[in-house]
Amino acid sequence: MIFDTHCHAFWRGLEQKSDEIFDAMSAEGVIRSVQVGTDIVDNQKALELARRWGNNAWCAAGIHPTSCQDMSPDLAREIASQLDKFINKNADKVVAVGETGLDYFHVKRGNKAEQIRNQKIFFREQARLAIQLDLPLIVHSRNATADTIEEIKKAGIKRAVIHCFSENPAFAQELMAWSDGIYFSFSGILTYEKATAVHEAARSLPLRRILVETDAPFLVPQQIRGKHDVNEPAFVRHVLDFLKQLRNEPGDEVEQAVWDNSNDFYGLR
Repeated sequence: MIFDTHCHAFWRGLEQKSDEIFDAMSAEGVIRSVQVGTDIVDNQKALELARRWGNNAWCAAGIHPTSCQDMSPDLAREIASQLDKFINKNADKVVAVGETGLDYFHVKRGNKAEQIRNQKIFFREQARLAIQLDLPLIVHSRNATADTIEEIKKAGIKRAVIHCFSENPAFAQELMAWSDGIYFSFSGILTYEKATAVHEAARSLPLRRILVETDAPFLVPQQIRGKHDVNEPAFVRHVLDFLKQLRNEPGDEVEQAVWDNSNDFYGLR
């Protein structure tokens, strides 16, 4: 059994074929998924799809760093309040806060300092909310390694996943030393030939800290690039299979551990 711990199957390219996507997941043994929101509108779409797909689908609600970097920082507390109400109203389906985090790859020239400041402010508010609601935090980190670690520690976050992991083992080691409730989720990036630091992290991390995801519709796994232009939850099977090749444990042990980790992280045992 496989759990796609982070996808956006309600996004363009996927939203019109949700029944087909669900059937493909079932055929590949992808039993569970979490649909992840990135702004107020997408949070609602994620919730609606999670409800449509029934008992084995959930969602997360948050504001992605690129969704908030041009907002007034004065709105951060207000939006966190909106998220609070949304999550409490839909507590049966919302299993995490996020995705939030820091993305310095997409900040704009001439406006970098302000956008980075805004990302941090919104990140802190969502971290505060996760702690308040006793929910895990889904963290996006791109080109922001040191600041991501700093913000997690400053906020006192002990339950989080670094989604779509693209860093080196040292990044993970520092966060594992900080908390035993931080996980690392590998996406299609893991299957890319040049992602050697990610390969090393996947080999060296404790198996109990590892999750897998698609981040669909992005990051089609290498094994099916060229055949598919859009990623979807069923393709998380390819990420898991590549992880099995990297690890020393038997393949069935890896699959069982990742399944257990996923359910433990989201509190779905």
